[in-house]
Amino acid sequence: MKIFPNKGKFNVFVIFLILAISTSLVGKLTSTYDKDIVFKLVVIDEPSDKVIFDKSHDSVLLKVRGYGFNLAKYYLSTPEIKISIKKLKELKNTFLWNQKDNFNDTKLNFDSSVELLTISEDSIFLYFDQYISQKKYIKPNVVISYSSGFDNFKTVFLSKDSVYVQGPKDVVNKIEYVESEKVILNNVNSDISLKLNLIKPAYDNLSIDINSVNFELDVDQYTEEVISIPVNVISSSDIKFNYYPKELFVKYFISIDQYKKTTPMDFRIDCVFDENQNFLRPELIKQPDYIKNPRLSSNQIQLIILE
Repeated sequence: MKIFPNKGKFNVFVIFLILAISTSLVGKLTSTYDKDIVFKLVVIDEPSDKVIFDKSHDSVLLKVRGYGFNLAKYYLSTPEIKISIKKLKELKNTFLWNQKDNFNDTKLNFDSSVELLTISEDSIFLYFDQYISQKKYIKPNVVISYSSGFDNFKTVFLSKDSVYVQGPKDVVNKIEYVESEKVILNNVNSDISLKLNLIKPAYDNLSIDINSVNFELDVDQYTEEVISIPVNVISSSDIKFNYYPKELFVKYFISIDQYKKTTPMDFRIDCVFDENQNFLRPELIKQPDYIKNPRLSSNQIQLIILE
């Protein structure tokens, strides 16, 4: 049994079909067409002291004329139309493209095989701001929980404590600091050394000059100490008075390798005299910078007015 009894006729049919399709395709590619095509707007030649942060249009509709094979490339991917800042009129914080002044310059985007006929927009506005660079401090986002009996008693060391942020003036001025990625450390009982990646602020047209910093922190074993400190009463009055107690205890945490270092001279407790009160409020106004969590043994000093 023959499946294709007229195989020769079938082959002839296929050949003629291919020729017909090819002839039609060649005809379309070699014919001239006027087509409306959406082009992405691309700004070039931005001045170094300004930055474009917004546009009135991200894309424009162009009517172009050309042979089919010359226009086909615009359908393979989103085409781009370039606008040079050098050719535009500068207004207050705005560059202006308009049909009257800039149409002929825009035609230069196309070679002789494609003709630009019309642009859908009469005007295109490009909004700019002054481009500046400002120093912002780095805020490390490191969450630490220590093992029992351990803590840090020194300041954090960063390989750089600040970063330069570049971008539009109005945007850069809003930024207070640049934060690092969040790192969580648990049960810490030894010195910390990390590389922290910085998070670029979430605004367009911004950049930072460094992407990471080194973070170091000394961790020490600590103990709790108690020291007795005299209470000073500050008064400009002629009224005679007495007060009690004359000394208060200060409790604090201190690293083991520093605990013998402190003396009463490292602390000061003051109260301000007030004849209308029966007691004074003590305040610890001086303490060493290498201790933590200082607490007074009492928050009141009894005041006695003498006759």
